[in-house]
Amino acid sequence: MRISTRLFLYIFTLMLLLSAALGYISVKDERYHLLGEVRSRAWMLSRTLSATFKFYHREDRHFTVEDLVRAITPIDENDVLVINVYDKNGNLLDFSRSNCTNIQCPHSSIDMEGLQQGGREKTFSAGKNELISVISPIRNLNGVVQGAVEVILSLGYINIGLSAVTRRFLLFTLIAGSLLGAATYLISRWSISVPIRRLKEASEKLGEGDLGLRIEKSGVVELDELIDDFNRMAENLEQQYIKKEKFFNEKLRLERGLRHSEKLVSIGQLTSGLAHEIGTPLNVISGRAEQLMGKLPEDHPEREGLKTIIRQADRISETIQQLLSFSRKPPTAFKELNLKDIINEAFSLCKLRQRRESLPLSLEYEVSAEGFFGDEDGFRQLFVNLMLNSLHGMKDGGRIRITASEEIDNNRKFMRICFEDNGPGIPSEHRARVFDPFFTTKDVGEGTGLGLFIVANIVQEHSGTIEIDDSYEGGVRFVMRFPAERDNGLQQYGSQQ
Repeated sequence: MRISTRLFLYIFTLMLLLSAALGYISVKDERYHLLGEVRSRAWMLSRTLSATFKFYHREDRHFTVEDLVRAITPIDENDVLVINVYDKNGNLLDFSRSNCTNIQCPHSSIDMEGLQQGGREKTFSAGKNELISVISPIRNLNGVVQGAVEVILSLGYINIGLSAVTRRFLLFTLIAGSLLGAATYLISRWSISVPIRRLKEASEKLGEGDLGLRIEKSGVVELDELIDDFNRMAENLEQQYIKKEKFFNEKLRLERGLRHSEKLVSIGQLTSGLAHEIGTPLNVISGRAEQLMGKLPEDHPEREGLKTIIRQADRISETIQQLLSFSRKPPTAFKELNLKDIINEAFSLCKLRQRRESLPLSLEYEVSAEGFFGDEDGFRQLFVNLMLNSLHGMKDGGRIRITASEEIDNNRKFMRICFEDNGPGIPSEHRARVFDPFFTTKDVGEGTGLGLFIVANIVQEHSGTIEIDDSYEGGVRFVMRFPAERDNGLQQYGSQQ
């Protein structure tokens, strides 16, 4: 049963009980007062008639007893049922008056001895009717009792009046109780049931993982205290979840770094062996090819084949040198960077490497970040690899744009470098793997898959982050963020390498 329904039943029942008790007391009190009025009226009529009969003579031809009774008690007073007149012996005289119709009224002799000191009163029942009888003595001028007069009144109209009052009181109680109960039901439903239901729904959502949920106060002090406790609990859970999420993310980052380090160690070990096993035969092949090409005339058809051998041998040698850079990485030297010079040098190196392609290539850059420290050689290699990656995609040439600016995040200063081109871009299904070693989308013989891998390592050495996005011009955009503080553990990282 809902609390609003329970409160309605409790209050409605209590209202009925209190109203019944109050009604019972009120009816009893009203009956007492009405009965007192009837008694007073009966005594007044009885004494008035006895005083009148004191001066009445039966020989008087102007007035009869019936005339006197009718003059004192009008005929329209229906509650006066009987007026009996008795002689001094207590016998009922024949000129008594009676309004009895459906009521059996007494008409008998009375005992006169009890009337010497005063009148007599009694209440009795005649069938289902309740009556009151008042008898007053009739004295002569000398004070001697000569008879008695009895007035009998009906108490029925009192019960009728009390019944009407009781019905009105019950009707009022029922209406008032219903209105009070309905008001209590609505108020309790709005002030208690609705906030409790909201609290229940919020608890269910909190159990489903919605830790950011908060409940507004209801205006009820007790419920607001409960709501405050719930909001504090949800906030604590959210903070604990954030802490755990940060902990697991850090743990995942360390595990990935460990796997990455193990991968680099494996590459270094493999490269060391390959450099020795492949390097010597490769030098022999390249040397013999150059020697043969030197003996052939310029227009000899075999010279093109020898050039291909020399070019592929150089490519293999360059790949081995890149791999060896991981196994024999020199200590990183951090100093204040001049990004404009670094970008220009990297662009010049790229144009030298691409001199055979003769592709139209333009560079735009805007550098507003100053006072940042890092490895100059590392940043130069970073820009070279990014530019070469763009050149491989832009078959017909294109434009490269670089911006470097400062930004503040959580009161920390960062350098934000944005590198973008107007090439074909990188498909979304490849973006999760572009920083893996040996991953490439180029044709066989056109790339090693180490360029962006080296870029990601340089960013990591500087405690930075790198993200891939689409350029506004349709190409690819790399967004890198580096912390500005020098004491960020970069020197230690470089020395450990």
